[in-house]
Amino acid sequence: MANTKEIRKRIKSINNTAKITKAMELVSAAKMRRSQEAANAGKPYSSLINEVLRGLVTNIDPSLHPLLVGNSVETDLIIAISSDRGLAGALTSNLIKKLLEFSSKSEFISLGAKARNFLAKTDRKVVADFPLPENGSLEAVQPVVKLAIEKFLSGESGRVFAVYTQFHSTLRQEAFVRQLLPIMDLSSFENLQKEEEAHPEGTEYKFEPAADKILEAILPHFILMELHHYLLESKASEHSARMLAMKSATDNALELVDDLSLTYNQIRQESITKEILDISTAAVALE
Repeated sequence: MANTKEIRKRIKSINNTAKITKAMELVSAAKMRRSQEAANAGKPYSSLINEVLRGLVTNIDPSLHPLLVGNSVETDLIIAISSDRGLAGALTSNLIKKLLEFSSKSEFISLGAKARNFLAKTDRKVVADFPLPENGSLEAVQPVVKLAIEKFLSGESGRVFAVYTQFHSTLRQEAFVRQLLPIMDLSSFENLQKEEEAHPEGTEYKFEPAADKILEAILPHFILMELHHYLLESKASEHSARMLAMKSATDNALELVDDLSLTYNQIRQESITKEILDISTAAVALE
């Protein structure tokens, strides 16, 4: 059994660790709230641009714009959005499971050290690596979208996907795959037209200039906003997962301190009892 000096040393060390994990928990909670607010702030705009896009695509021939219906190239381009740091529970491992679902022929663009390290370790073809912006700025996503569109339009990539962690709540985050390009296939377009015909009471838009001209300008912006939203959701998920992991670590540390304190007190009690018995025995012997 450990002596009291060793136990005191362990209690002090664990208490110091608990202070660190508690501080990390509080920092992650603050960052999570900011990221969550940023993600939620963009949802009304995202809904509006989706509605406008629906109105546009039902007024044109989708085959005239390659970003809408795509090509027959079999190579996929995957944009992997991860975190730079660990200590976030199963966040990274769940994202990696989604990345493993893609063919080894796929090409990858990485945002974040965790995705970059995994792709390098598994010898996946990484065509570009971009730094993960700490504040989730829109400007940081622009070169990623530019490269993805260029590779898609040049015929190097048949489809473009984003793999990220979707934020549902503080307690729930889910690794998710979204197709960015083509924005829709012909069957989806036909279904959308049927839906518009079945519900003609929806909002009617008048476009100036022509719908196809507006579409040419709005599609790259739409993809940019979508990817930026995925980045913000990934950020909120990362900070939420880290906050929960640090809270669990703090709780476990304090529980261990309680157990060690109990052991320490038991050893002290046994030691004091033994000393009392020794004194009593000595006193009896002297009588």
